[in-house]
Amino acid sequence: MERLFHLSSLAIMGMGKNTGKTSFLNLIIEEARVHHRDRTLALTSIGRDGEERDLVTRGEKPKIYVSEGTLIATSEGLLSRCDVTREIMESTPIFSALGRIIIFRARSDGFVEIAGPSRSSDLLEIEKSMRRIQEDCLFIVDGALSRMSFSTRTEGAVLCTGVSVSQSQDRILEKTRNALSALTLPKTAHQLPEEEGRAFVKSGNWKSVHGELALSLGKEMRKDLSENTEAIYIKGAATDQLFAELLADEHFRNLDVILGDGTRLLISSEMMERLSRRKLSLQVVEKIRVEEIIVNPYDQGGFEVDIERLMERIQKETEIPVKSLRVLKEGK
Repeated sequence: MERLFHLSSLAIMGMGKNTGKTSFLNLIIEEARVHHRDRTLALTSIGRDGEERDLVTRGEKPKIYVSEGTLIATSEGLLSRCDVTREIMESTPIFSALGRIIIFRARSDGFVEIAGPSRSSDLLEIEKSMRRIQEDCLFIVDGALSRMSFSTRTEGAVLCTGVSVSQSQDRILEKTRNALSALTLPKTAHQLPEEEGRAFVKSGNWKSVHGELALSLGKEMRKDLSENTEAIYIKGAATDQLFAELLADEHFRNLDVILGDGTRLLISSEMMERLSRRKLSLQVVEKIRVEEIIVNPYDQGGFEVDIERLMERIQKETEIPVKSLRVLKEGK
């Protein structure tokens, strides 16, 4: 965990509910309290975090316990649910579903609930505001993998996986492998168009393509595919439905497929294999640097897997350090 404190910013990404991202955040907070007291943590989230019970499953969740001096960016509607003494530092012009985003400094230890903005552009503004208050803070964003396009803007990221993804080791491994494949896609060398558009096709020059839904976007892109097509650039999410439509065209092969970042690739392992057979090279505009993979060995129902075997299997797939949440919590 020491290496994470050498970063300027960090994204904690959970592959699903109860993968341990909030527990891991609490471990970072405790590590800072004990060993890095001179480093201010600045916390926010994409979505809501720190509540006692999951708003969907109603299961109990770990609460976020912060130390005095921590900077928090949360929604105005949750301030009353933060039991720390607060010094309001900034009332921002940014809103979430729960109200205006407020930045405060904790003037005592205590529990907090965090609900930050949902847009990457707003998160960048929140980070700028926090750095104006504490320039050398460690800025941490907590959120689900499917909403973590902001992780391209952080210096590093941690991926949390585990039993809540599936009770099958094979399925956990498959989903984690797919997530890592997407998150570590290579950066493209193409000079990309700056104009507005949902997608572009390059056959010599870039041409903008319009379409509202995945199916219609795929159909519109197919109109511009030819034997001379070198690459396509998709600005939004790339799904099974979109690729299924593109694969129906014989010219959709041996070319580069460029996405904004790895979190935009939302496809099954079967689709990944189909793309590979067509010799399609997946690339990204912004790379994500995954620093660690954290494995949560148990779920809310008490089900547990052979964590040593699971970690061994995941580690064989990557050079990124794989760690057990349970071992970290036990301080071993």
